[in-house]
Amino acid sequence: RGTGPHRARAAIINFGTEMITIEQAFPNRIAGVIRTDGGDAAYRACRAAIDGGVGTVEVTTGVPGWAGVVKRLVTESAGTPIGVGTVVQPQMVAEAVAAGASFVVTPFLQPEVAAAAHEQGIFLVMGALTPTEIHQALHVHGAQVVKIYPVASVGGAPYLRLIAGPMPGMPLWVSGGVELDQVAEYLRLGVKAVGLTTSLFPPDAVRTGDTARITALAREAVSALAGVS
Repeated sequence: RGTGPHRARAAIINFGTEMITIEQAFPNRIAGVIRTDGGDAAYRACRAAIDGGVGTVEVTTGVPGWAGVVKRLVTESAGTPIGVGTVVQPQMVAEAVAAGASFVVTPFLQPEVAAAAHEQGIFLVMGALTPTEIHQALHVHGAQVVKIYPVASVGGAPYLRLIAGPMPGMPLWVSGGVELDQVAEYLRLGVKAVGLTTSLFPPDAVRTGDTARITALAREAVSALAGVS
């Protein structure tokens, strides 16, 4: 999977004191993406997802006190890459680095954030949707991975199959409307990561602190890895 002319973009990033590859940033290609209005709730939900086997977590900047949540997760979930999402301003990149984040994610093409990420030496995931945006994210702005968001709005897996013809081997992360029963199909298409939002973090479960439910959903998502090469 992930072969082709873009394979070289599996570059290295700063992860603590070590440099890691894309594969290490997304060790099992299952990524939880948390959006909520409570910092403590976000932390508990992310820990529950990690306990269920989710390999990577993205904390969005809409979470109150997101930098503190990231720092706590990095400290208490050693070995799990923690990133910062919805990064739309250059100063957020510096804050993410200070918190110990492994990567930053933009929701759309954002040249100023890309420049800050390169300056800070942190792994960059850039949001895009159309073939032109995907090309620009990789070849103009130097993203290591492109996040196709919201993938459900453009048809999901069939869309990826269509763009793979003229654009093979792209390092993609899919997110936005992905359901648990779709995870295996995306993994078989060779994406670098499948991002799960409310299908992994139901708002009511996050709000009430139902960590057992989130852990169970995480295990269900990770079970899709069985039989996927």
